[in-house]
Amino acid sequence: MSDTLTGTRDELRRLPGLFRRWELAQVIEAGEDYRIEDAGTAGDGTALFAVYKAAPSAASATDPGAAR
Repeated sequence: MSDTLTGTRDELRRLPGLFRRWELAQVIEAGEDYRIEDAGTAGDGTALFAVYKAAPSAASATDPGAAR
């Protein structure tokens, strides 16, 4: 699994770790762009997910009021 995804509108960076469904609410922040992918299962059969978050674009990094 790569730490970045390209070829999308914004570059996505993988958050460290794998997450269970009920942990996603602790990771996701309002107003941000994410991609969530299936990452297999834990030893107990629980589904695991990899989470990628959009990296800020150069425009929004320099101008917090810039539109995405």
